[in-house]
Amino acid sequence: MNYIEVKIQITPCSEVSTDLLSAFLGEIGFDSFVSFEEGLFAYIPSSLFDEDRMKRSFALVPVDCAIDYSVIEIPDRNWNEEWEKNYFTPIVIGNECVVHSSFHTDIPEVKYDILIDPKMSFGTGHHETTSTMMEMMLKTSFENKVVLDMGCGTAILSI
Repeated sequence: MNYIEVKIQITPCSEVSTDLLSAFLGEIGFDSFVSFEEGLFAYIPSSLFDEDRMKRSFALVPVDCAIDYSVIEIPDRNWNEEWEKNYFTPIVIGNECVVHSSFHTDIPEVKYDILIDPKMSFGTGHHETTSTMMEMMLKTSFENKVVLDMGCGTAILSI
């Protein structure tokens, strides 16, 4: 599915203006937002994009500011593959454990080597809660204990 990316520059820009604008745009089909210093990137499936409705949403922002924007179409691509290539980097926990994928090279030698090809699930160890739990688990004895990983991804904590 192709997407529309709208780069919205807000002058002066504030957290209030970007929060309000993303809420109003969410009401008309925009489904993801990325803030930057001068404004907001907003994304919507091409089939739902209506420039007039977007402009009316701009007018709803009750903050005194100027809004300028540009629009580009983003062709469909495998976003999971893009994420794997550009953002999923190996993570080392407590110098004892490394979590990586089969396409990673230059993996450090550690006591625990966890290989995960995440695809569409969670569980790479990058989330702070997961990495903190893994660090705590490295310091804990699990001998003669039963452990349950009730996450919703790769079951990395149970591995």
